[in-house]
Amino acid sequence: MDADDTEETDEGVSRPDNIPKRSISLPEVGQQIQSPNGNVYTFTDRIGEGHFSLVYGCTDLWKNRLAAKIFKPLGRNFEDVEKSVIEERNKLLFLRHPNITYIFDAFVYNDTFYVITERCGSTLHDLFKIQNFDGKVWIYAVARCLLQGLEYIHQNGYAHQDLHFGNVMYSFVQDELISEKSAMTFKIADFGISKLITDVSPENTRAQWLLPPEALNSSEFGPLDQRIDIYHVGLILLQLAYSAEIQFTREQILDGAPRHLAQDLEPPFSFALEKALRRHVHFRTASAQELWRDINSETTGLPLLDRAT
Repeated sequence: MDADDTEETDEGVSRPDNIPKRSISLPEVGQQIQSPNGNVYTFTDRIGEGHFSLVYGCTDLWKNRLAAKIFKPLGRNFEDVEKSVIEERNKLLFLRHPNITYIFDAFVYNDTFYVITERCGSTLHDLFKIQNFDGKVWIYAVARCLLQGLEYIHQNGYAHQDLHFGNVMYSFVQDELISEKSAMTFKIADFGISKLITDVSPENTRAQWLLPPEALNSSEFGPLDQRIDIYHVGLILLQLAYSAEIQFTREQILDGAPRHLAQDLEPPFSFALEKALRRHVHFRTASAQELWRDINSETTGLPLLDRAT
């Protein structure tokens, strides 16, 4: 697409002047697409698919390994999809942090919206494919990266609302001089349903199996705010501690089953995770920094409050 055939919208996402149709066109392997900023993306493979989007692998002129998120219409008109793309693009531009996936580009081509980000290795789901996987070995590394990124998100007024194994990526940082050498880190991805903390409400779209207690009964368990993310991180670390992927039913969530499992762990995880998984929001861990301190605490055997559930 020639850059002369595009215009800038008020929000800064480039799109064609005249759009006669409104159906997406998926890229083929080997296809090259030029964005309005002059970069050319060569598509290599299809990585995966979520409810709102498809993800393809691609490379750019600099030979960076990238991922292209392509938004599905889902019955929405062109303008509504465009609004979703702009919102996610703006969140990623605003929330730039080493432990958050990095955005490179955003544009529309053939009525199809693309958001180009760095390509990570895969999600935390893949860790469980390791033979004789011991999740406790990974807890500190995952927690340190995840909680740093989450603290930054909260400090800037947002709640992610959708933290789970599928949205935490591991990434290898490439050594520019020794191509065979790299180091692993972990990053938060997918800000599709993240909201300003002031806008978090029970009506926000969330996976049913990921609902925290306050989303099920806010009158009993407290308000919905950034502590939703603390609960979700607690679930991630709990599953790593048990070296198993665990999903809880609505009834188990309301009964506090995740917290009860956490209490059976060894210190400091028993104290740190039962606190992060408390049903009542005002008794729950207040921040990502606090959870990190609890994970690194040498304190053991602290009495648990009867009401702190």
